[in-house]
Amino acid sequence: MTFIKAITIATLTLGSSVGAYAQTASPYQYGMNLDIAQVIAVEAPSHATGHADTATLTYRDSDGKVQKISYLRPATYANQN
Repeated sequence: MTFIKAITIATLTLGSSVGAYAQTASPYQYGMNLDIAQVIAVEAPSHATGHADTATLTYRDSDGKVQKISYLRPATYANQN
């Protein structure tokens, strides 16, 4: 394999991965049927400012397609007495 061919393959692979992370997250609605085969990432703010913050779940479905969904995540200190 030549050096240029290796660079081309690496660029195409990285480009497709970055494209999956660039998509916008659809908001979760109660009762949605989620098809989660593999969790890729969970992004949530490190410091909660109120009772709940928005988190984003990036996952791969059973067809291999990368999906993103946003949901409300309760703050941990809001649940304590």
